[in-house]
Amino acid sequence: PYPGPGWYPGPPQYPGTGANPGQGPSPGPGQYPGPGQYPGSAGQPFQAPGQPYPVPPYPSYGAYQPYGVGPYPPGPRASGPDPALAEWWQRFLARLIDGFAVMLLSLPVWIPALVAMVHRFEGIARQYPGDVAQPGAQAAFNRAIFAFYGTFFLLAAAQAVISFGYDWLQHWLWGRTLGKRALGTRVVTAHDRSRISGGAAAGRAAIYALPLAVPFIGGLFALLNELWLLWDPRRQCLHDKAAGTVVIKAGLPGPGAAQPVTW
Repeated sequence: PYPGPGWYPGPPQYPGTGANPGQGPSPGPGQYPGPGQYPGSAGQPFQAPGQPYPVPPYPSYGAYQPYGVGPYPPGPRASGPDPALAEWWQRFLARLIDGFAVMLLSLPVWIPALVAMVHRFEGIARQYPGDVAQPGAQAAFNRAIFAFYGTFFLLAAAQAVISFGYDWLQHWLWGRTLGKRALGTRVVTAHDRSRISGGAAAGRAAIYALPLAVPFIGGLFALLNELWLLWDPRRQCLHDKAAGTVVIKAGLPGPGAAQPVTW
């Protein structure tokens, strides 16, 4: 242990050095204590009184080097999206499967409307046999075509509602549609990869499906919405960003997940 304050005499207070007369002769050669004999000086060579201790040279590390330059390798850096995120082709194929499923669900709405439209054109042809170029036949056909366009828009709106319900219910209840089941993906929240709520599922489905009910502009928005994941760092479409969701590979919740999603 180190002695208390004032115990050590400072240089040159060793006996016989002239600074403390009457304390005995100076020690002769070989009588100075060797290295490590002073408390706290283990491994330090003894220095004669009145002489400064040598300052060991410190290594020079050279000029400051920016990150990634010099003999030390840079630390780890992020390279690409999270590997737990679903690939773009998985989402594309899943949408094809879901589109086919929605088409099958929409057949009970489309088939009666199309059959009624065909019967209307057949009735006009029977009413004006052999001369559909006469003014009365042309007027009847124009009215039928105008009615067909109106029916088509109503059918597109009905299909958008069916697509909305298809996406909303399945993502809310199970986190994945038929297409996502087939491709091994699921929808989770973006912040902790947990199960999405019914409100988030509804908002996500609304932005994805309902714009298709608007002619032309809705189709352009739907195309941009789907293509957005190709350049987004988290592979999110616009409906994912609005709902705060991501699509991941099944069984891979990824970094930051509180617990694996098993529903």
